[in-house]
Amino acid sequence: MAWLFLDTSRPDHFRLGILSRTSSHVVRGQGRSSRLLPALARRFSARELDRVTGICVVHGPGAFSSVRGGVLSANLLARLLRKPLVGISVADAEDLHAIGQDLEAGHCSPVSCVMPTYTSPPNITMCRP
Repeated sequence: MAWLFLDTSRPDHFRLGILSRTSSHVVRGQGRSSRLLPALARRFSARELDRVTGICVVHGPGAFSSVRGGVLSANLLARLLRKPLVGISVADAEDLHAIGQDLEAGHCSPVSCVMPTYTSPPNITMCRP
Protein backbone atom coordinates (compact mmCIF):
# COMPACT_ATOMS: atom_id res chain seq x y z
CA MET A 1 0.00 0.00 0.00
CA ALA A 2 1.39 3.39 -1.00
CA TRP A 3 0.03 6.92 -1.20
CA LEU A 4 0.86 9.58 -3.77
CA PHE A 5 2.22 12.65 -1.95
CA LEU A 6 1.99 16.22 -3.32
CA ASP A 7 3.37 19.35 -1.65
CA THR A 8 3.35 22.78 -3.32
CA SER A 9 3.19 24.83 -0.13
CA ARG A 10 6.38 26.75 -0.98
CA PRO A 11 6.64 29.05 -4.00
CA ASP A 12 10.22 28.03 -4.90
CA HIS A 13 9.88 24.24 -5.03
CA PHE A 14 7.46 21.33 -4.83
CA ARG A 15 7.68 17.79 -3.45
CA LEU A 16 6.28 14.73 -5.15
CA GLY A 17 6.53 11.06 -4.31
CA ILE A 18 5.21 7.94 -2.66
CA LEU A 19 4.59 7.39 1.05
CA SER A 20 4.16 4.02 2.71
CA ARG A 21 4.43 2.49 6.15
CA THR A 22 8.04 1.45 5.62
CA SER A 23 9.49 4.16 3.39
CA SER A 24 9.00 7.42 1.60
CA HIS A 25 10.39 8.18 -1.84
CA VAL A 26 9.85 11.90 -2.28
CA VAL A 27 11.73 14.11 -4.70
CA ARG A 28 12.01 17.86 -4.67
CA GLY A 29 11.34 19.74 -7.89
CA GLN A 30 12.49 23.25 -8.64
CA GLY A 31 10.06 25.95 -9.58
CA ARG A 32 6.46 26.85 -9.11
CA SER A 33 3.50 24.55 -8.52
CA SER A 34 2.68 24.73 -12.25
CA ARG A 35 5.56 22.30 -12.80
CA LEU A 36 4.00 19.66 -10.56
CA LEU A 37 1.77 17.89 -13.11
CA PRO A 38 4.44 17.67 -15.83
CA ALA A 39 6.83 16.21 -13.22
CA LEU A 40 4.14 13.76 -12.13
CA ALA A 41 3.60 12.64 -15.73
CA ARG A 42 7.35 12.10 -16.22
CA ARG A 43 7.82 10.21 -12.96
CA PHE A 44 4.74 7.95 -12.84
CA SER A 45 3.01 5.87 -15.48
CA ALA A 46 -0.77 5.55 -15.59
CA ARG A 47 -0.42 2.01 -14.26
CA GLU A 48 1.65 3.19 -11.28
CA LEU A 49 -0.90 5.89 -10.47
CA ASP A 50 -3.70 3.38 -10.69
CA ARG A 51 -1.96 1.22 -8.07
CA VAL A 52 -1.63 3.93 -5.40
CA THR A 53 -3.92 3.61 -2.39
CA GLY A 54 -4.80 7.30 -2.29
CA ILE A 55 -3.67 10.90 -2.66
CA CYS A 56 -2.12 12.92 0.18
CA VAL A 57 -1.67 16.67 -0.32
CA VAL A 58 -0.25 19.45 1.83
CA HIS A 59 -3.10 21.99 2.05
CA GLY A 60 -1.06 24.73 3.71
CA PRO A 61 -0.65 27.19 5.15
CA GLY A 62 1.27 28.68 2.28
CA ALA A 63 1.29 31.22 -0.51
CA PHE A 64 -1.98 31.51 -2.45
CA SER A 65 -0.82 30.42 -5.92
CA SER A 66 1.45 27.68 -4.61
CA VAL A 67 -1.02 25.98 -2.30
CA ARG A 68 -3.91 26.41 -4.71
CA GLY A 69 -2.03 24.61 -7.50
CA GLY A 70 -1.19 21.56 -5.40
CA VAL A 71 -4.62 21.24 -3.82
CA LEU A 72 -6.35 21.63 -7.18
CA SER A 73 -4.12 18.92 -8.68
CA ALA A 74 -4.76 16.56 -5.77
CA ASN A 75 -8.53 17.07 -5.87
CA LEU A 76 -8.52 16.42 -9.61
CA LEU A 77 -6.33 13.30 -9.40
CA ALA A 78 -8.39 11.82 -6.58
CA ARG A 79 -11.58 12.20 -8.62
CA LEU A 80 -10.09 10.96 -11.87
CA LEU A 81 -8.40 7.95 -10.28
CA ARG A 82 -11.28 7.35 -7.83
CA LYS A 83 -8.88 7.29 -4.89
CA PRO A 84 -9.24 8.48 -1.28
CA LEU A 85 -7.97 12.00 -0.63
CA VAL A 86 -6.28 13.26 2.54
CA GLY A 87 -5.09 16.78 3.30
CA ILE A 88 -2.29 17.47 5.78
CA SER A 89 -0.70 20.65 7.12
CA VAL A 90 2.80 21.94 6.42
CA ALA A 91 3.75 21.05 10.01
CA ASP A 92 2.52 17.46 9.60
CA ALA A 93 4.44 17.13 6.32
CA GLU A 94 7.76 17.58 8.12
CA ASP A 95 7.67 13.93 9.27
CA LEU A 96 6.83 11.96 6.13
CA HIS A 97 7.65 8.62 7.76
CA ALA A 98 4.98 9.23 10.43
CA ILE A 99 2.47 10.39 7.80
CA GLY A 100 3.10 7.23 5.76
CA GLN A 101 2.44 5.09 8.82
CA ASP A 102 -0.71 7.05 9.72
CA LEU A 103 -2.07 6.80 6.16
CA GLU A 104 -1.60 3.04 5.98
CA ALA A 105 -2.99 2.51 9.47
CA GLY A 106 -6.13 4.43 8.52
CA HIS A 107 -5.55 7.22 11.06
CA CYS A 108 -6.14 9.93 8.44
CA SER A 109 -9.76 10.40 7.42
CA PRO A 110 -10.33 10.77 3.66
CA VAL A 111 -12.35 13.75 2.46
CA SER A 112 -14.22 14.43 -0.76
CA CYS A 113 -12.39 17.73 -1.32
CA VAL A 114 -9.36 19.35 0.31
CA MET A 115 -9.61 23.08 0.92
CA PRO A 116 -6.40 25.15 0.81
CA THR A 117 -5.16 27.21 3.75
CA TYR A 118 -3.31 30.41 2.92
CA THR A 119 -0.80 32.39 4.99
CA SER A 120 -2.51 35.61 3.92
CA PRO A 121 -5.50 36.65 1.79
CA PRO A 122 -4.95 36.43 -1.97
CA ASN A 123 -3.62 39.61 -3.53
CA ILE A 124 -5.34 39.46 -6.90
CA THR A 125 -5.69 42.70 -8.78
CA MET A 126 -7.44 43.53 -12.00
CA CYS A 127 -5.90 45.54 -14.79
CA ARG A 128 -7.40 48.98 -15.13
CA PRO A 129 -8.20 50.49 -18.53
